[in-house]
Amino acid sequence: MQHWKQALSAARCGETKYKRLVHAIVADIEQGRLGDGQRLPPQRQIASALGISMQTVTNAYKELERQGLVRCEVGRGSFVSRRTSERVATSMLDSEGELLDFSSARIVHTLEHDRLWQETCLELAGEAEQPWMRAFRPIAGFERHREVAVGWLAHLGLAVESRDLLLTNGASHGIFLALASLAGPDDVVLCAGLSDHGVIGASQVLGFTLRGLEMDGDGIDPEHFEDLCANERITALVCTPNLNNPTSCVMPDARRREIAGIARQYGVHVIEDDVYGPLLAGQQKARPISHYLPELSFYCTSMTKSVLSGLRLGYLAMPKRLALRTESILRVNSWMATPLLGEIATRWIEGGQAEALVQLQRQLLANRQAMVEQELGEHLLRNHVYSLNAWLRVPDYWEADMLQRELRQRQIALTLPDPFMPPGAPRPRAMRLCVGAECSEAQMRQGLQAVREVFEQYPHIHQDF
Repeated sequence: MQHWKQALSAARCGETKYKRLVHAIVADIEQGRLGDGQRLPPQRQIASALGISMQTVTNAYKELERQGLVRCEVGRGSFVSRRTSERVATSMLDSEGELLDFSSARIVHTLEHDRLWQETCLELAGEAEQPWMRAFRPIAGFERHREVAVGWLAHLGLAVESRDLLLTNGASHGIFLALASLAGPDDVVLCAGLSDHGVIGASQVLGFTLRGLEMDGDGIDPEHFEDLCANERITALVCTPNLNNPTSCVMPDARRREIAGIARQYGVHVIEDDVYGPLLAGQQKARPISHYLPELSFYCTSMTKSVLSGLRLGYLAMPKRLALRTESILRVNSWMATPLLGEIATRWIEGGQAEALVQLQRQLLANRQAMVEQELGEHLLRNHVYSLNAWLRVPDYWEADMLQRELRQRQIALTLPDPFMPPGAPRPRAMRLCVGAECSEAQMRQGLQAVREVFEQYPHIHQDF
């Protein structure tokens, strides 16, 4: 801690001590002097050694936690924690190289996707009038685009008016806008005990406290949800009732009604991520939670996980009283969604291409999930016939990190549970396998067989780290 003391003594006029301490600790983390998972000294010990107040140390730890560099666990202490974006980068590949990439949740891409995309691009290029390339208003999206989106959402089980709808640059953008409309540093937001990494990252950017809820086979535990609502001031719940990422569980209708009832009783907003909803549309009777709680719900879906990966166009339905606020945040955040993608999505919905690609995707996913069950059935914790993921149990004789490294040596990538864990959540003995890898069915089966072979082998006695 001696160089922390030197950093404090070098503070410039007007620079607070807690910020100097933050900079010193960040430098140690970035330069590797403090490793991921390492426990930081107790706050009282730091205050005594550096000759500063406890409040100064507390403020520094809070800022480090806000930045996602430290996680504070009650009764255990404070630990170095890589930012969510950094954990994601090491768990999900940005580029494939020669690896068989089972780490990225994406649809199965086919020549049919390429054909429809190319035909649409040629059609657009030949038109004299192209307002989607010149316009920068309205912020919420073209009225025609929103009116067609209303019909798409009705197909997903949600009735909404176009004036309560925004076009966004994908579902992640929509969820971020909803969170920014509701939550700040003094708020507590709940999510599933295993949740999409985008929500965890948003908590670090917006500064709210994120808490994970207990889960069972049907999703969020309503008793735990109600207990927290009854005893704390909860601002919002973020949830994915359809094909939760990473577990693939689908919340039954009765559970959705129960969650909606608890949220209404305690005035808690619900942010519903239904990015996978189109894959289930018409396949089940459960309506979105937002259908039962329109006055408190944000509902978001998009084209990326069902129609075309690069069609990053989302739809965000908002509570009426928050529509203007959310639109103003969109204006500041990105001005508006890309109108060109809005035009393509609109044409594909109207022309039936969107639904045709969804149906094609269901067939492809069903085929690949059947392979997963055949090859990895005994290691399978949960999957779904139309899910992009399978949730695999790590055998007792393996550690997940070591198992991931062994698979990488065989040119296969799976995802560790870490990116999906809210602060303080227990680490499950599981890994996510995504079935949308760009490969043939024969390569897919060979890859799954290789995964099974590694899972069923005992690890090296001496592992070279």
